[in-house]
Amino acid sequence: MSTKKKKISFQDILHVLHADLIGKDSHRGITLTYGWLANQVGHFALGFIPTFILFQFNDHLLKACISIALFWLVFEIYNALSPLYKKEYKGNGTFKIPWKNLLFDTFTDLCFFWMGCFTFYLLMAFSKELLYVYLLAGGLLFLSIRHWFLTKLHQQNAILPYQFRLSQWDSAINNQSVESIKSYLECPQFTTHFIIIGENGSGKTRLSVGIANELAIRHRLSTYTTFSKLSNMFQEDDETTRKNNFALWNWTESEFLLCDDINPGKPREANRISVKDVKQYLELGQSDRNYEVLKCTSVAWVVGSLAEGDSIEKWLDFVENIGIAREFICVIDLNSTVN
Repeated sequence: MSTKKKKISFQDILHVLHADLIGKDSHRGITLTYGWLANQVGHFALGFIPTFILFQFNDHLLKACISIALFWLVFEIYNALSPLYKKEYKGNGTFKIPWKNLLFDTFTDLCFFWMGCFTFYLLMAFSKELLYVYLLAGGLLFLSIRHWFLTKLHQQNAILPYQFRLSQWDSAINNQSVESIKSYLECPQFTTHFIIIGENGSGKTRLSVGIANELAIRHRLSTYTTFSKLSNMFQEDDETTRKNNFALWNWTESEFLLCDDINPGKPREANRISVKDVKQYLELGQSDRNYEVLKCTSVAWVVGSLAEGDSIEKWLDFVENIGIAREFICVIDLNSTVN
């Protein structure tokens, strides 16, 4: 069983806020946290400005406020149900739609819409009693702001190549693999290693990114890297690793490590990495540190196509040699969909 190796500190949050707010977007782009905050400011404005416009035509303050608030309620209900009617969101039903997460997100957005509406109302018809209600609602909203800001921090610093939820999975996968993934996500404190086999285009990276993203949303520390990068990091000492890392945590501090592209497939069929090669890289440089970290970290080894002379059994032996019991090693073969 592994323990959480690092927590996002208040200093980390201040550092991210400073990086988000200071500097022009045209110069350094935006982050997920900045994007979320900017999105909510937009929601506030889309509550405030339409209420103002409607009031100019209607001249009935409360009616204008309630009308815009109800419009955004209907819009967000339709928007939240997108996994039911949008193909790119609903997947094939292999993994459940995270309704709790989606509904909380929808509620948070609605609160910002409604805050915009009722801010205009309060400015036009100040009421002490309503102000107390407004302050209470703002305090409750702060809790959701805190939750989503931390969620975006975990997603952003996982350095995932793209956003993907497991509920969007629409490819073939056997039931045993599905149950193994679900079981791990329910109890991620138990160190588990996944060996993911699959031909080019089978969805092995999407699946592992989906697992990492689900963990990030649960505020678990995930890290995405390719094997070529990880093989270099195996040889770095801790000081160099910290110096070269641009996220809030590095691979040695992660709870879930996604090692992608061990064998990416075509057009590099001739350059396949064997399990023996992986072991040799692991034992270079900081061997003791590497074994200790991997023993306490859940890992998705995205093997791809097995190298010549390799077998699933050899990969199982390799992971077991790290110190992971067989019961916590899950082989996911996307070439085989037989249940």
